[in-house]
Amino acid sequence: MHPAVSQYAQALEELVEHAAPGEMSAIIENFIGFLHRHGEWHKIGAIVKRLEKINADKEGRATVMAVTAHEATKDVKAVLVARAQELFPHKKINLRYSVDAGVVGGARFLADEILYDATLYSKTQAFKNSLLKA
Repeated sequence: MHPAVSQYAQALEELVEHAAPGEMSAIIENFIGFLHRHGEWHKIGAIVKRLEKINADKEGRATVMAVTAHEATKDVKAVLVARAQELFPHKKINLRYSVDAGVVGGARFLADEILYDATLYSKTQAFKNSLLKA
């Protein structure tokens, strides 16, 4: 049985955290060699992403993707930033923007495994579901 990506990331993070500055590159080289020898080299990208997530959590940062139907103007971006700050109040937000023509009114915010759907479509679906339950 092979360790999960999160286990590899946690192990490498702990090794590097307790290493002297001159030992870091040797530790990383040994870790990469270990992955290669055990046929786990394909996990390196996911391990790096997990390490970035661990570091961002420690620093209180969050990357949030704002998805809108059209390219966001400067004014719309200001509103999206404010809304993202409301959704993630204790984080320093790095807001990225994406366009999806399928978005009907409003925006979707994605961060890690969290999806906040503030689109007109989601609100009408919620209203429809509440009517069907009554």
